[in-house]
Amino acid sequence: MKQRLFCALIVCCFWQLAFAQLENAVFNQKDQIRPNDTQTLRLHVELLNYYRNTEYFDMIEKGQTLFGAMFQSHVSYQPYNNVLVKAGLQTRQDFGSTNFVAVQPVLSVSIFKHKWRYNFGCLQGTTNYGFIEPMYNIDRAVTNRIENGMQGIYTSEKFKFNNFVVWNEPTYRTTNNQERFTMGALAEKRLIKTNRHELIWPFQGTLAHRGGQLNNNPNRIYSRLNTALGLKWTIQGNGQWRIRTEHYWLHAEDFSPSITQPYKNGNATWHTLSFKKKGFEYMLHYWAGREYQSPVGTLIYNNYDFYNVYEHRQVRHMVMSRIMYTQAINRGLFLDLRLEPFYDKEYGRFQYSYSAYLRLNLDKTIGKLKLD
Repeated sequence: MKQRLFCALIVCCFWQLAFAQLENAVFNQKDQIRPNDTQTLRLHVELLNYYRNTEYFDMIEKGQTLFGAMFQSHVSYQPYNNVLVKAGLQTRQDFGSTNFVAVQPVLSVSIFKHKWRYNFGCLQGTTNYGFIEPMYNIDRAVTNRIENGMQGIYTSEKFKFNNFVVWNEPTYRTTNNQERFTMGALAEKRLIKTNRHELIWPFQGTLAHRGGQLNNNPNRIYSRLNTALGLKWTIQGNGQWRIRTEHYWLHAEDFSPSITQPYKNGNATWHTLSFKKKGFEYMLHYWAGREYQSPVGTLIYNNYDFYNVYEHRQVRHMVMSRIMYTQAINRGLFLDLRLEPFYDKEYGRFQYSYSAYLRLNLDKTIGKLKLD
C-alpha cells in the first residue's frame, strides 16, 4: 500500500513539471558592505523556524525529525568603507524541550579588497558555500548554522572562488578530545554566457580531519578527501521559467594512517534536471555511488551508515524527485516548502522527506558611531 502511495507521489511530481531547481535562499546569509554606511551601526534580527522530517528506513541512514526555531540577533558596524564587523548571539531550540540545543556567539570581521572578501570568525557557511548535497550536508544549515574559521571569497563576472577552513572542535592540553576541522574549496568558471544560455564548469573539494598531538585520545586519526568535477548548463526563457541540467563526477579518498570505515576510496555520479517557474521548482536526480563516503556530506548518499560502519552497501543507485515552493510573503518574511521522494534500487522501496521553513529577517539603522 505504501509503495503504491509513493508511486502516486512520483506521478504527481511529473505532473507538476509545468512549474518547478533546488534553491537554498531561505538559509543563505547576505550581509554586504553598504557604500553609504561607513561608521553606521545596524541591528539585525533573524528568526528561522524549521521542520524537516526524513522518513528513511534503509540501513544507510535512519529517519529523524528536526523541528524547532533559531533566533539570531547581532549588531553590524562599518568602521571603514571596506570593513564589516558583526557581534551578537544565536540560540536554537528544538520543540518539545525546554532547554536550548545551542547558545552561540556571533562574532566576525570581514575585509573587502578589490574582488575579494575575507571573513574571520563567523563564516558565510553551510548553504552559502554552494556545495551539492553529496559534498556538504544540507542539514548543517540547521545543526551547524554558525561555522567559525577563516574564509576567502573571490567574485568576478567570469570566475568565482571560495575557500575556507572551519574549526569544528578545539583540543587543549588539559582535555582528552581530538581537534577536528574541515577545509573546503569551490571554483566556478563561466564558459558561455548569452541572454538565454549559460555554461559553467564547477569544481568542489572538502578535506575533513580529526587528530592532534596534545593528548592520548584512543580514537584513530582520520583525513578524508572528497572532490567533485561537473558541468552546468542553464536555459533562461523570457524571465518566466528556467531549465538547468547539472552533471557531477565525485571521488572519495581516505588518507588516514589506518582505515576505520568499510571503504578506502570510492566514486559516484550525480545528474540533475530541473525546471523552475515563478515560486515553484521541480527536480529530478539520478545518483550512482560505488564505495562512496563523505564525512561532511548529506548522509543518505553514503555507502555505509556513518553511525554504524558494519552496515554498508557497496553499490547504490537512487532516483530522486523534488517539488519546492519558495515565496516572499512580506518584506523580510520567506516561506520554503519541500517534498522529496526517492527510490533506492538496492533497498527496493520508496522513501521520502518533507520540510517547511519560515524565515523572518529585520534590520534597522541604530545610528552613527564615529571613530576619533
